[in-house]
Order: sequence, then structure tokens, then C-alpha cells
Amino acid sequence: MTSIPTHPAARRGRLLLLAGALAAVFSSAGARGATEELIKLDAAQRSRAGVQTVAVGAAPAQDGATSGQQLAGTVVAAPEGTAVLSSIVGGVIQQVHVSPLQDVRTNTPVVTLFSQQLVEWQRDYLQLATQATLTKQKLARDEALFADGLIARSRLEESRAAAMQASVMASERRQALRAAGMGQAQLQRLQEQQAMSPALTLTAGAAGTLLELPLSPGQRVEAGVPLARIAKSGALWLELQASPQLAAQLRVGDAVQVAGCGAARVRALSPQLDAGNQSVLVLARMEGGDACLKLNQYVQATVAAKPAGGVQLPSSALVRRGAASFVFVQRSTGFAAVPVTAAPAGADAMWVQGALPAGSQVAVRGVAAIKGAWLGLGAEGDK
Repeated sequence: MTSIPTHPAARRGRLLLLAGALAAVFSSAGARGATEELIKLDAAQRSRAGVQTVAVGAAPAQDGATSGQQLAGTVVAAPEGTAVLSSIVGGVIQQVHVSPLQDVRTNTPVVTLFSQQLVEWQRDYLQLATQATLTKQKLARDEALFADGLIARSRLEESRAAAMQASVMASERRQALRAAGMGQAQLQRLQEQQAMSPALTLTAGAAGTLLELPLSPGQRVEAGVPLARIAKSGALWLELQASPQLAAQLRVGDAVQVAGCGAARVRALSPQLDAGNQSVLVLARMEGGDACLKLNQYVQATVAAKPAGGVQLPSSALVRRGAASFVFVQRSTGFAAVPVTAAPAGADAMWVQGALPAGSQVAVRGVAAIKGAWLGLGAEGDK
């Protein structure tokens, strides 16, 4: 066979092309391996681990329509941030222990009442507690007699019913005294010494600031009437006004910035317009820097830009390995650990960016078991 001579330069060119192609293939495979690691879990293992997933939605369009927009509003107490102090018994104010706008701690004495109704409740409790003790003793005797065959079962059942009824009635009155403000030590002393007292000291049920305290010694108050209002210590909220066009582009979890006072997260948007100014009410919760804000203060908040290409996922989907963040995306034979970058999107949500096509199933429960298998600890249920 006759060989065809090949120019050395051409041969070197073909070798370089082949090497480049092979390098590209291996580089692509290596890149995918670095992007995600597969954790193999079959259906039975997923079920035992309690794994649940959610579908990834499409990333929102980033047209900058809301970024930088201004929202005017007012600082308000959190919906759960106001406590009312009242008494379930009526009486006369004997002493006021604090002043309006004073900071108080939990169980700080606020006001002392003189209540004849409280004395009547204590008397009823002592009578019912004594009756419960007697019926319990009678039940013990009847159980002994029944065991010896000296009484019929019907008499034993009557004793049991009477003892239960007396115990329930005494417990009900005891709970009423606890609700009125009597402590465990006071009730114990009442039962042991039969020392009834008309004085009742009401204490703050939460730490915070006394906003209202319209009381003075000698004033008569009725049962159930609010005696004081306490603004609890904690995060403040913003009631912001947005135009219908801007509100249509806002989502729960979006960030708004109050100049010099930190960020807030949108927690709710009203489904209706305000009749007076045709605006939409937006509720946002401050995440920090509350010291610079006061209740009823007027503020201007700026809508922050959303992460480009990010999707919102529950915080429970995110796992960390060293300084890196990952989510577990379902595959046919298990889950892939997909690296992501994340930013807060609310109390229980995150903005996540990564290789997460719309429709991907991301684990949100049983994540600890998947992470254990990923780190070589074994899937839950396999140990």
C-alpha cells in the first residue's frame, strides 16, 4: 500500500483540533459535576424522610418599574403588638403604680383594686374546695366498702359522679381567681389559711410602653373595662399608600427602604381601594432599626430593586455547606444539590438565583435527611 505523505504542520493542526475538542468535552462534563451533585434517594426513602417539594415559578420580569418608587405612610404598632389590661372583677382603684408613657416589664404592678366581688369569689372557692375534699374522702371509703362487697356498685358510681362534679366546680372557681389576677402563691395561702383579701394587683402582661392609663385613686371601674393599653416592645409596621398601578406590581416579600432606618418587608396588600384617595393600603414590617421610628410618625419608603432573575422559595429549602448555599432539586433518581445565591424576601421566604428552570421541583421538607445523605451520613430510615 502506498502511503500519502502528510505535511508536519497539517498533522500538528489536526492534533491540536482533536485535543481542543476533547478538552471541551471534559470541561463541559466537569462543569456540570461542579454545578450539581446527585444524591440518590428512591421513593421509599423519600417517603420515610418526609420529603416534600414545591414547583419553582417563573422569574419575575425585571423592568425596573417599581424600583425607586416612593410610598408615603405612617408608623403603626404591629397587629400583635398592643396589649390591653383589664380586670374581670369590678372594684375601686386603690393605687396606681405607674405613669402614662412609662416603660414596663412583664409582671410590673400597674394598678391595685379593692373588689368586694373578689372576696365573694374567694368565699365560693373555699366552699367548693371543701366540698371537693369531702366528696373525695367519701369516694375513698365507698371504694373500700365496695371492694369488701358491703355496698352496691350503684352507690359507688354515685360517689364517683359526686366527687367529679365537686372537683370540676372547685377547679372552675380556682381558674376564675387565676384569671382575675391571683397568683399561685396567693391561692395556696387562701386555701391553707382561709385568709380572704379584697385587694387585687393587676400586672403588665407584656414588656412595652404604657400608651394609655386613664385611672386615678378612688375611681370605680366595672368588670371587663380596659384599664390600660400597652405597646409591646418589638418590630414596628408601616401603613403605606400605593397607587393601583404600583400596587399591582408589588408582591408580598418585596423590600422597601426607610431612609436611615433600615428595611421593611411587604407583608400584605389590601384587595380594595381607599374610598377617600383611591390608593391601596400596603402593610410592611420593619426588619431592624426601629429606634429611629416612633408610633404615628410619617415616613417615606423607597421600593428596593428585586434580584434579577431570582425566584422566591421558602426559607426551609435553603441549605448551607461551608460558605456556599444550595437547594435540592428533584431528579429522576434522587436530588441534585444546585448552588444558588440567596437574599431575604420576608420572614419565611428567600430570593434565590441559580440554575432553577420554571417547573423544577425543590425540596422544602425533609431537607435535613437529604443533606445527611449528601454529606455521607445516610438517608433517614436507612440506619
